[in-house]
Amino acid sequence: MDIEGTHPAGARTADGTAGEANQRGLQRLPIRVAALIVLSAFGALLTAAILETQAGATAYIIGESHWSKAQQRAVHSLYRYAGHADPSDLADAREALDVPLGDRDGRLALERSPVDLAAARAGFLRGNNAPDDIDRLIRMYRVLSGAPYFKQSVHYWRQAETEILQLVQLADELEQRSRRGPLDAASVHHYQERLRVIDARVRPVELAFSRSLADGANFMRHVLLVLSGIAFVLLAGYALHVMRRTLRHVRETESEFRLAFHQSAVGMLKMDRDGRFTQSNEALAQILDMPLPSLRLRTLADVLHPEDLPLSAGGGIDWTRMVQPGERRLLRADGSIRWVRWTASVIAGPQPAADQMFALVEDVSEAHELACEIAYQASHDELTGLINRREIGRRLGHALAHARNHASPHALCYVDLDQFKLINDTCGHAAGDRYLCHFAHVLSAQLRRGDWLGRLGGDEFAVLLHDTSLEAAEAAMGRVQTALARAAFACDGRTFGLNCSIGVAELNGEAPDVDWLLRAADAACYVAKEEGRNRIRCYRESDQSLSRRRRELEWVANTQLAIAEHRLLLHAQLIVAVDDPGRLQYEVLVRLLDREGQLHAPGTFLPAMERHGQAMALDRYVVDAVVAQLSADPAHLAELDLCHVNVSAQSVADPVFLAHVASQLDRHPGVARKLCFEITETAVIGNLPDACRFIEAMRARGGRIALDDFGSGLSSFAYLKRLPVDILKIDGAFIRDLANGEADLALVRSMSQMGQALGKVTIAEWVESDDVVQQLAALGIRYVQGYAVHVPCPLSELIRHGATRPQLVPA
Repeated sequence: MDIEGTHPAGARTADGTAGEANQRGLQRLPIRVAALIVLSAFGALLTAAILETQAGATAYIIGESHWSKAQQRAVHSLYRYAGHADPSDLADAREALDVPLGDRDGRLALERSPVDLAAARAGFLRGNNAPDDIDRLIRMYRVLSGAPYFKQSVHYWRQAETEILQLVQLADELEQRSRRGPLDAASVHHYQERLRVIDARVRPVELAFSRSLADGANFMRHVLLVLSGIAFVLLAGYALHVMRRTLRHVRETESEFRLAFHQSAVGMLKMDRDGRFTQSNEALAQILDMPLPSLRLRTLADVLHPEDLPLSAGGGIDWTRMVQPGERRLLRADGSIRWVRWTASVIAGPQPAADQMFALVEDVSEAHELACEIAYQASHDELTGLINRREIGRRLGHALAHARNHASPHALCYVDLDQFKLINDTCGHAAGDRYLCHFAHVLSAQLRRGDWLGRLGGDEFAVLLHDTSLEAAEAAMGRVQTALARAAFACDGRTFGLNCSIGVAELNGEAPDVDWLLRAADAACYVAKEEGRNRIRCYRESDQSLSRRRRELEWVANTQLAIAEHRLLLHAQLIVAVDDPGRLQYEVLVRLLDREGQLHAPGTFLPAMERHGQAMALDRYVVDAVVAQLSADPAHLAELDLCHVNVSAQSVADPVFLAHVASQLDRHPGVARKLCFEITETAVIGNLPDACRFIEAMRARGGRIALDDFGSGLSSFAYLKRLPVDILKIDGAFIRDLANGEADLALVRSMSQMGQALGKVTIAEWVESDDVVQQLAALGIRYVQGYAVHVPCPLSELIRHGATRPQLVPA
């Protein structure tokens, strides 16, 4: 299709109208094709009807021939039988008469209501009709029995049957007469004359039947031929009409394609198999910034970037890959690059060498630049311009694969600033941002070509030293710290050093994965901070400090997973009133059930959670679980005196935790009045305002407060008057050795007296013998807790036993 040439802009309206007309014509095309099919089918049906009519008429004429021959045979046989009385002649006559009688039975079966097709077939078969013609005879009789010519033929058929029935009657009469004796000459002559008369009457009727049937067949044939001619004329005329409309549509579509080709905003291009341009449009010329006439003299190799032009083994263009859609680069005359979305297809020619290629070229340079910018933003830190945590992880993955494949170690350095919070607090966050950028600039300047620096987040950075062992990395980062020490940061007349703690982990083939590398380097950095900051610590499996931190982090991770999987189990230990053992009071304790089914006491995982700032999650889980279990059992709640729940110092100081617990107690006021929150003495002393705020909020909702581990810091005596606590729980360290020394006894006595003087309930922990119970009772301590009075058990078991719980004090 030739698409050269231009079209005036003024033709767009007319072309638009033509386009709408073409669209409507295209929508009507299925209807036109369906009409052609219907006309063709009608013509074929008429042809079939002509053939079927001819065949049916022929079948009836052949049937009439059998009928006529049988009738004549019957007359001749009866004629002989009348003269000689030979039984074989009578049998032959009856056999011949069965042919027209069979046809008669077939006709009568078709005239019944309903039609008896089986009887009709049996009758026509007795009439010596060919089996293949039986259905045709039946079909023609049922369809055309009322038609003019065929109706007359049937009339003749019935007339002839009257004579046949007379022949049957004559045969019966001759048989009966012959049984009485031989016929005389007069009788013979009489019967033979009757036979000649019947035969004379039948012959004209038979001829009339055949002639009527032939005339009817000729009439039907002429009618059908006329109809076929009319159908052919209609079919030919309509086919010519459709062909003309289709050709006009093709010409109009070609015109529209030319217009679309030249006015399209998308570049279009036709090439031969050698890549020579045969046709191109203005949009492609604008993309390549060159005149359209000169563009048509170019080849694909002239404008496509060499890396985007696939070549075959013979050096020609590999069109199999070239027609695959995708983004490619086009070269302008000034050497600049334009990114385009390439879509190509093959236009088959009469021979493979004559094939042409058609390509759509859409300029996506701006979208590509935007995508590159988005990709850069997704992989880089906005403030410092360094790669971000996501890109750090990706690059570490590549470095780990390289180390495994080439047995070449690298070093990952985890860098944490030491004074960043101080700068933010004293100079503001804007100064903190400048400090981060200055630090990143100085640090990156110390790295070798090929090493990289990234920001993990906040004041934490990551450095990868390629092809560097752990020892070499430690020495290199020592030089970096020296350089950082010389490059201070000035703000508002103050100078801040670029101090940082660095943890180094070797990246080798034995490293499990990227997460492990980051955890290892972070652990080493954490130890460096603990040891005094502004120093370097390398991660080694044999390092006890790192091993301890690794175990702690593992317990933190295991505990977090246990919280998510509801594997933290609530146990309880009774707090027994010495003077009233029937009162139900207990402290809730927590156990961790690992995935192997082993229970762990809080001493194995709670210190790690507190050390790494995760205690609030544990406290929140326990409070929610206790509230849920108590609110689900009103009978136990009514029997319960107090349920003690421990709260860590981190949770006491956290307003989010306070709001959550307050919300729970507001929803369950009945539970709130049965809860006692235990706060350690050190938590209160370390953050007295937060502790008072928490205590006031809990007491306002009906809860009570116990000061746990009382006596572990004797300065707490001075705060008792200011703290609205209800219960003092004496530190178990004083109770455990109470029977073995006077000093502990004196201290416990003084704490008991102080509690009584201030109106506080006093509870002794870690009571492990009956002797200690008796000593505590003598000191006026009413409540005791420990293995001497109760071994901790699951909270659900304690709730289930209720007032009828068994005696749990060991013998």
